[in-house]
Amino acid sequence: MKKLLIFGCIAFITVVVAVLVILGNIDRIVKEGVNRTGPMILKAPVSINDVDISFFSGSGKLSEIIVGNPKGYKTDYAFQMESIMIDLDVGSVASEKIHVKNILIDSPSIIFEGGFTKNNLKQLQANAKNFTGVDKESAKEQEKTVKSKKDSTGKKIQIDYIKIENASISVSMAGLGDNKFTIPLPMLEIKDIGKEEDATISDAIDEIIGAINKSVAPAVKSGMTGIGKGSDKTGEVIKDGINKIKGFFSK
Repeated sequence: MKKLLIFGCIAFITVVVAVLVILGNIDRIVKEGVNRTGPMILKAPVSINDVDISFFSGSGKLSEIIVGNPKGYKTDYAFQMESIMIDLDVGSVASEKIHVKNILIDSPSIIFEGGFTKNNLKQLQANAKNFTGVDKESAKEQEKTVKSKKDSTGKKIQIDYIKIENASISVSMAGLGDNKFTIPLPMLEIKDIGKEEDATISDAIDEIIGAINKSVAPAVKSGMTGIGKGSDKTGEVIKDGINKIKGFFSK
C-alpha cells in the first residue's frame, strides 16, 4: 500500500512538472506550431515573428504574422497582420483540445488576387479543407512523417469568438494590369468554432478563411462600383479594367 502511494505521488508530480514545463514554454510552443504547421495546412509560406502570452491569464499578443500565397499567385502575400490579440485557456494547451476564448485581429492587410471563381483566398481555403496530415509529394517520406504531422495538426481546437475589424483589401484582378485598388472590409465576427462538433486546427482555418471569403466578394464588387464612378484623378487604366469586370457581371 505504501509503495502504491509512493508511485502515485511520483506519477502525480511527474504530470504536474510536465504541465508546468509546457505552460512555461507556451510562447515558444505557439510560435513553433504556427511556423511549422501553417505552411503544411495552407501549402503557402506562413511566419510569425513573436508570441507573448501570459502564463497566468492566458491573454497575449501574436506579432507580425504573414500568410503568403499558394503556388501560382504573384502578389506579395494573402494576409499580413501587425498583431493578433488572444485570450487563451492556458490549461487547455496541455490537453487534447485547445480552448481559445477570444481573438481580435485589428487592421489586417489582405490581398485579393484573381477572379471571383478562382483566387488566392479560395485556394488557401481549399488547401486547408483538403489537408489530411499527409504530404503526398513523397510516399517514402510520407511514411516517416505522417504520424508526427497528425499529432501536431490533428489536435482539437475550440474558438469561442473572433473579431476582425478595420481590415483593408488590395484587389489585383485581370483587366487591371499591374494596378491595384484598396477597399475596406466590413467588420467580421465568427463564433463557436469547434464548440458543437470537434474541429482540428485545419478545420478552424478553413472556417475562418471561408468567412473572410464570403465577405470579400461583396466588398470588392461594391468597391469597383465606387471607383468606377470616381473622379478623373482615378487612373484610367483602373477605371477601364473595372468597367470590363463590371461588364462581366452584367451579362
